[in-house]
Amino acid sequence: MATDFNDFYIEEDFENLDFGEDSPPPTSPDVEEESPASFDDIAATISPDENANGDLINDEVEDEANVAHEAPKAKKQRTRKEQPKRTKRFTLDDATSKSTDYIASVLNGIPKEPLFTKSFKNVKLALALVAILVTFMADVRFAEFCTYLLTRLWHVVTVGDRKPLSYAQTIVTQFHNLCIDEELLNTWDTLLDSFNITRGQLESDLILQHILDTVLELLITDRNSIDLPTLQSEINVSKLNKNEEQVLSYVGGYIPSALRKHYRKLQNLTAQKYVAILDSWCTDSNYEGQYTFLQYTQNWINAQTRGKLFKPNAELFLFFRALENETRKHLNTALLGKYRDINIRELLIGKLTTKYLVQKYWSNLVEGKCLSSDESKNLFYIIVKYFVNIRIKAFVVVYTDLKKIHEKTLSRKGSQSLRKELNKNVTK
Repeated sequence: MATDFNDFYIEEDFENLDFGEDSPPPTSPDVEEESPASFDDIAATISPDENANGDLINDEVEDEANVAHEAPKAKKQRTRKEQPKRTKRFTLDDATSKSTDYIASVLNGIPKEPLFTKSFKNVKLALALVAILVTFMADVRFAEFCTYLLTRLWHVVTVGDRKPLSYAQTIVTQFHNLCIDEELLNTWDTLLDSFNITRGQLESDLILQHILDTVLELLITDRNSIDLPTLQSEINVSKLNKNEEQVLSYVGGYIPSALRKHYRKLQNLTAQKYVAILDSWCTDSNYEGQYTFLQYTQNWINAQTRGKLFKPNAELFLFFRALENETRKHLNTALLGKYRDINIRELLIGKLTTKYLVQKYWSNLVEGKCLSSDESKNLFYIIVKYFVNIRIKAFVVVYTDLKKIHEKTLSRKGSQSLRKELNKNVTK
């Protein structure tokens, strides 16, 4: 069950956005909606485990507020409510603890690999090298090499964690640099020399490269199985109807309008570039040449505007629609129980910034603009974080309102049935 977008609440929230400037947050643009509760209160409902980091709730302020409401006579010892533990993360220690198992499984599986089933001379020499190396797997020197290799591969896997837009490219670059690293190659040769293994350079390099390729794949698989567990299975996500698309179009104009208002106050070159590109995303509905098949999405904006609302063009609307379609897969009432120990805000940002369709529409938005790669990524993250803040808030507000209505209805039915039962007992 996806959230009804008709109940979408709009409120500007720059608390967790990084604008890259030491300047006060921008003020809210002219929006007629009534402001809901603060994002701190709502986000705490979803991700209480983040309180200790201060990302969503300041525990000390909350505790002080609770103390202020206590009766002055009753001095009870305050005990901090125990927070649920964070979800377990796959760490370097986990990887190195399995290092010998990783490489042993690779060596034992080499004879079954298609490449090594050929009858070439170099393949036979490589298989002979593997057969000798397997006999030394219980040796301390072999275990030390396994730990060293996993430590180097761990750096390759984690170096792109904070660069999701270029994560794959970063890993590929770092991995190929590792494959030709002199220190690694010398360490491998030293290991084989310590076991007095006679070998040719070609088969030695072939085995090492196969170990690196396969262990990297195993390492990424194990890390993702713990850090990025599958949260949903066969969740039916409803498509946006026309009313929801009109509200989404309003949100798609609200976010760039707020950012544009902020950057107009700044004097640096980057801010000027951002203002120019944000202006280019606005369309004038009076200009017939800009009419598209998505023009109906602006009907609600046209009805609400007093002449100053930001009307997003088709490319910007498609970008926000891709964000919303991906968000609906995760902000779902069927998955609330699985989010208890997960920071839903970080989860959504990670999912959205790595979604291919989202990146594709963003590339269309900034194509031909005078933005550097870093400037484009910075603006991309700001907009995605802003959207996630609004979307989480809307989900929680709608969910709590529906829950209150449901509980109220159940209570009324329960009281009526109780009175009927009492009346029966009295008449008897």
